[in-house]
Amino acid sequence: MPEGVGTREIEVVKRLIVTAALVVILVAAGVLFAHARAERARFLMLPADAITDDAELTRYALSKGAGIYAENCARCHGDHMQGDPVNAVPNLADGDLLYGAGRVSEIEHVVLYGIRSGNTRGWDLAHMPAFATEHPYNLYAIAPLRPTEIDDVTTYLLSFQQAQGDAAAVERGKHLFYEPTKGNCIDCHGTDAKGDSAIGAPDLTDKIWLRGDGSRQSVADSIAYGLTGRCPAWITQLSSAEARAVAVYVYAAGPKRGKLD
Repeated sequence: MPEGVGTREIEVVKRLIVTAALVVILVAAGVLFAHARAERARFLMLPADAITDDAELTRYALSKGAGIYAENCARCHGDHMQGDPVNAVPNLADGDLLYGAGRVSEIEHVVLYGIRSGNTRGWDLAHMPAFATEHPYNLYAIAPLRPTEIDDVTTYLLSFQQAQGDAAAVERGKHLFYEPTKGNCIDCHGTDAKGDSAIGAPDLTDKIWLRGDGSRQSVADSIAYGLTGRCPAWITQLSSAEARAVAVYVYAAGPKRGKLD
């Protein structure tokens, strides 16, 4: 310090330096906060399906979506979105989404309102009947199937994967698949058995199975005991930004969009 500058003056200079530093920090924090608020606002104002066309907003979504997924979704769908075929929890990363065409807006809708969640805006249009029970379906009356009939339908479905030795069983199963008064599988899975994503009916001709491993037993069990999977509605637990962020995160994990690290 220059000669003659006392202790008091030194303390004043120090306080000024500290004050200036604090002002700079507060200004910088304010700028960052304002930028974060503006980014969040733009993230919510932009249509959900347009988010992935914006690199900055995509990075914003992925940075937040990973933690939201880990905290809320991984317990059922797995750390890597691999699902759980034992409990019929769908794989979210295989590109074969059960509901919708896989758009961000559709995934966001499921996150917010769920599937068979009890929320009136959730997906709840159909479920797989339990054909081995006396009353297979609770939405309308449908006849149960005998064990031999379940076996025939199973044979027909397996014929999409490889030729079956019992051609007569394939034909009987096909008849039940199309028969409107018994079986009536086409009502949900369609005349080509490729399913209907509008109601969550899976494609039965590919090698992706919601429950089990595609073995004869696991296919027969699904026909016999049905499927009524449920996804909770997160609208009361996640903010709009959080729901959208995790939807983008799930969307980005699809095989055609590049795996996340």
